[in-house]
Amino acid sequence: MGDILPGTHFDSRQEVKDAKLHKEQRAGISWGRDSDGERAADAIVLSEGYEDDHDQWGEVLYTGAGGRDENTGRQIADQNWDNYGNSGLRRSRINGHPIRVIRGRGGDLSYSPVSGYRYDGLYEIVEERQEKGVSGFQICRFKLRRLVEDRQELTPIEQQVQDMLDGAPPRVTATVDRIIRDTAVARRVKRWYQHTCQICRLPLVVGAGGVSYAEGAHIQALGKPSNGPDVDGNVLCLCPNCHVRLDRGAIYLTDELEVVDRYAEGSNSPAVRLMTMDQHRIQQRFLRAHRRFWKIEGQSS
Repeated sequence: MGDILPGTHFDSRQEVKDAKLHKEQRAGISWGRDSDGERAADAIVLSEGYEDDHDQWGEVLYTGAGGRDENTGRQIADQNWDNYGNSGLRRSRINGHPIRVIRGRGGDLSYSPVSGYRYDGLYEIVEERQEKGVSGFQICRFKLRRLVEDRQELTPIEQQVQDMLDGAPPRVTATVDRIIRDTAVARRVKRWYQHTCQICRLPLVVGAGGVSYAEGAHIQALGKPSNGPDVDGNVLCLCPNCHVRLDRGAIYLTDELEVVDRYAEGSNSPAVRLMTMDQHRIQQRFLRAHRRFWKIEGQSS
């Protein structure tokens, strides 16, 4: 599964299963046997889950299996560690084995795909405990933390830069102005817009036959200090010029998706509205995070 990049989209649970990312057709927890013959989990699906689930992308509070009414989604009985999925997640935490996380359209709106399922990489299980849930029943709760250092998310160019920095002699300094993160999510967003900039609406033709170039721009930047997620709702298809201006805070987006040029405010130039399409669910929380980072006041409701 090393050839399947985080951000890869699947239309159905069957496709996820066929890709060997998750063994089950319906259950949220995928498990098998480890080298000692004990049950161990290898993947979970976050979609239409339990009422006690809490997804913050980098950290997830995940409710184990059992005790839920399938019709209402409410917890109606206690969970326990005898459940195969719960004991499997516990075993993976003890062994220090990360698990794959797949998000479906029924999860948190900010981080879930509009349709189907998306593989979001590896998470480590850092804690498990039993506690009372919101409905008053005992639940098995797991805290998961995303492995942000996972090298499978690096493009070939990024990998070369990282290898150079890791192996560089102490007196050598390397500077990288800007790395274009061409992730699976960014590629998908660029395909939606046929590599045409969502702001200036100009395709940058770079090859015969009208081949165009665009970049996947993260609204809330990846990595520290912003720690934005690599999800469809946080990525725009932009030309290099608009990408740089967004990254440097020269332009920003309002909650209504109007593009504001910070250095042309007060002029008579008409407001530009971001070009969008139905399957691209851009989230206000990422727009607001970008504005907070650049200390842009008065644009959050």
